Amino acid sequence: MEFLKKHYEKIVLSAVLLVVAGVAFWLTQAVSEVQTSLDEQLKARVRGARKQLQPVDLTNSVAAVQQLEKPSALELSGGHSVFNPSRWIRGSDGAPKLDPRQDLAASLKIVQTKPLNLRIVYVGPTGVGDPYRYEFNIEQQHSKKASDRRPVTMSLTEGTKNNLFRLQEVRGQKDSAGEVVIQLLGGETITLVKGKPYEKVMGYSADLRFENRDFAGKRSDETLTITGTTYKIVAIGKDELVVSAPNGTRTTIKAAQ
Repeated sequence: MEFLKKHYEKIVLSAVLLVVAGVAFWLTQAVSEVQTSLDEQLKARVRGARKQLQPVDLTNSVAAVQQLEKPSALELSGGHSVFNPSRWIRGSDGAPKLDPRQDLAASLKIVQTKPLNLRIVYVGPTGVGDPYRYEFNIEQQHSKKASDRRPVTMSLTEGTKNNLFRLQEVRGQKDSAGEVVIQLLGGETITLVKGKPYEKVMGYSADLRFENRDFAGKRSDETLTITGTTYKIVAIGKDELVVSAPNGTRTTIKAAQ
């Protein structure tokens, strides 16, 4: 008993150390078993059938990107009235109506267009010779001045010119030549046979109608007054004309097909 009293602490410590050593040994075995179990489970999952990943549906995203690459144009003009409010006026009968000047392209009509020609006819030799003169009938339908549009008769000697052309060559007998060559001042060379006219379109005139009012024979640079507004005709083609408003806005009027 005396031995136990002197050494009981050592005995207790030794017992505790034995217990700790036993627990440590058990834990080592337990960890090894768990590790082995985990390895077997992992191998079983790897060897099993793999599930294929499904592609992500990007249809909506692709459509959104394409829409951004081709944005819709913002229409500020046209038939709507968001940025183009309609203007109303009082008609001749007192009833309100849309101002026809707002859509001049629809309210101003081309009835017809007519070509304005340069017409030259070689008449033949004139005078008694030394030198011979050669006569031409000339009509300039396109001239701005009305007085210059009337047919006139002119004569030239070979090698001379007027304000339209130069008599470049006389072919045949000088006193009975049936053919001559002229050169327009613009550079074009033309052979004229006696009595056979040469015609070239130099422009157009237009007959117009606005509501119940007609404008006949209008030409480029002339004006027309519509419901109190004066428009200038800028150009006239075979199937269209262009008018300019006082503020500089131009409108193209096309002939009905």
